[in-house]
Amino acid sequence: MTAVLREIGLNDEEMVAGIAVDPDTEPYSGGSIAGIFDQLRASPPRQTPFALFDDDRVVGFIVAREDAALPAWAERGCMTLNNLRIDARLQGRGYGKAAIRLAAQWIARERPAVTHVMSSVNVANLAAFNLNLSCGLVPTGRIVDGRIGRQKIMIAPIQRLCADQPASTSTRSL
Repeated sequence: MTAVLREIGLNDEEMVAGIAVDPDTEPYSGGSIAGIFDQLRASPPRQTPFALFDDDRVVGFIVAREDAALPAWAERGCMTLNNLRIDARLQGRGYGKAAIRLAAQWIARERPAVTHVMSSVNVANLAAFNLNLSCGLVPTGRIVDGRIGRQKIMIAPIQRLCADQPASTSTRSL
């Protein structure tokens, strides 16, 4: 697998609309893709959506937030990773790790003042929690009320997320 993360625009919703998501877990990734793009268009600037590609196939989606677009629980000077979704037919192949690592590499390159990345994970979403742990994010010990329940707040230094983790797949970024 060679995954590539590409920044997409707010009018590129159709590009990622075909990502298959389990209806039971879709709320954990922000709800429907149409709802996420509606929210992106209505929110403060400083949210960057990305599509994850393997060759010419879209396999995932993630959003990086900063400044005015940061959630209330985020620390100053960090960026957050949100709305991660990997096509349900392709899960378990390293695409989630690739999306997080490539987004962190983009942040390190494009936002050099950012030192940490944060995320929130619903307490019932054990798969996402374990993915975040495997990428190098650690729980802060804070739990906040989120859109669909309690969320564990996680954080990592940007350089930890950029580094290849043991048993990771090769990735490259544009």
